[in-house]
Amino acid sequence: MFEKRETFWKKKGFYLSICTALICVLAVGTVYYKMNYNDTSDGENLFADSATEAPKEVSSSVGGSSIKDGQTGSTAAGDVPVADNGVDNNTDKNSDSKNAGKKNNTDKNSKNSEKDKKTSKKEDSTKLADAAKDKKSSDKKSSKEDGAVAAMSDANTGNKFDIEKGLLWPVSGDVILKYSMNNTVYFKTLAQYKCNPAIAISAKEGTKVKSAAAGTVKKIETSDELGNMIVVDIGSGYTVTYGQMNNISVKEGQSVKEGDELGKVAKPTKYYSEEGSNLYFQVMENDKTVDPMLLLR
Repeated sequence: MFEKRETFWKKKGFYLSICTALICVLAVGTVYYKMNYNDTSDGENLFADSATEAPKEVSSSVGGSSIKDGQTGSTAAGDVPVADNGVDNNTDKNSDSKNAGKKNNTDKNSKNSEKDKKTSKKEDSTKLADAAKDKKSSDKKSSKEDGAVAAMSDANTGNKFDIEKGLLWPVSGDVILKYSMNNTVYFKTLAQYKCNPAIAISAKEGTKVKSAAAGTVKKIETSDELGNMIVVDIGSGYTVTYGQMNNISVKEGQSVKEGDELGKVAKPTKYYSEEGSNLYFQVMENDKTVDPMLLLR
């Protein structure tokens, strides 16, 4: 009898443990289901009775409006809209307007700089054109003045120098000192190099000096370096100077023809003692020296 009761309770305990296990599995499954598949985004209690609980209102602090659960569109639960209070939009508008203003200012500045560059280029070209015009006008003016001086000289003296014909050699001899205004020439007596605005033609003392071209004796003067000198205006703005002379046979204002005797070669001055007796021969065109060798024939 006792053994039958013990067997009964063992069976009963076995069934109870099985039922308890099944209940636990069901409970865990229910909790898992509600946690994963039930809509609990509104923060409600997992085990609340949805049939007896009133809908929960969600208050929104934005714009002072309240939003209820179940509403659709932009006011649905879980999708709280941000009301336009005018601050953010104004900020965006202000920033956009500032950016647009900066962009416009930048564009204006770039356009102004381009205009300034174009204006400066035009001004530079205008200045260059004006400078060229001034240069041309000055060249024309100088040429006119030179022509006027030459014309006045020709009118006063009645002489006109024929450049193509050239000049007659005033004496026969070697050129011991060449014309040189770009480079220096060595002077033995002075023992130094210096520029020479004329040529020195070697000639014995007492040699007759002929007029290189027809002209008018402009002046006769004396210097320590060149001794007695005769300056003859041969027309067209040209003058010829003869230096280191004596026994001068012409007077100032006297007209001479080509080949006429002007005087004789003198003893060299102390500045040309080493070079020996010679004739200093200088040609000038409008107060500028010219190489006589280019004109002597």
